[in-house]
Amino acid sequence: MRVDDRRLSDRQARAVIVAAQRRGFERDPDLYESWYDHFLHDDAREALDYLRARDRDALREALVAEETIPADRAACRITESGRCSLADADLVIQAAAELDFTPPISDLPLLPWTLTWDQARAAVAFLWERHPSRLAELLGDLVRLAPLPPASRTRSRSSW
Repeated sequence: MRVDDRRLSDRQARAVIVAAQRRGFERDPDLYESWYDHFLHDDAREALDYLRARDRDALREALVAEETIPADRAACRITESGRCSLADADLVIQAAAELDFTPPISDLPLLPWTLTWDQARAAVAFLWERHPSRLAELLGDLVRLAPLPPASRTRSRSSW
């Protein structure tokens, strides 16, 4: 089977990395989360080669696998990245609203900016799960998330 590794979607790249990790593929465990994200497709190419040599059935399954990062974790990583701006938050809230999603409003007396970020996180989760291409249109590289290595020591509260 010949897979064009330049044409993997981000979802496929994540699934290939996870499948390879389950079979012993290792990545550097000491990088910041954003570096794993930056190297998503580089790591996926290495994982493809790893699976081609060891388990072609696992590679075939990975290419059609579901998303490997749950929506709530993806939303936390995206909105807490330090690169997501208030304008980005407003964009995803508006886009989700256009798709008939209303982010929940807390009963707690929150400051307006806290409420905005909570709503943005919910909107990102909704879009990640149901409309990933729209989310990518809105936020570009902010949505390029990589699975973290199992031995990673740089886990934040949003990591998986």
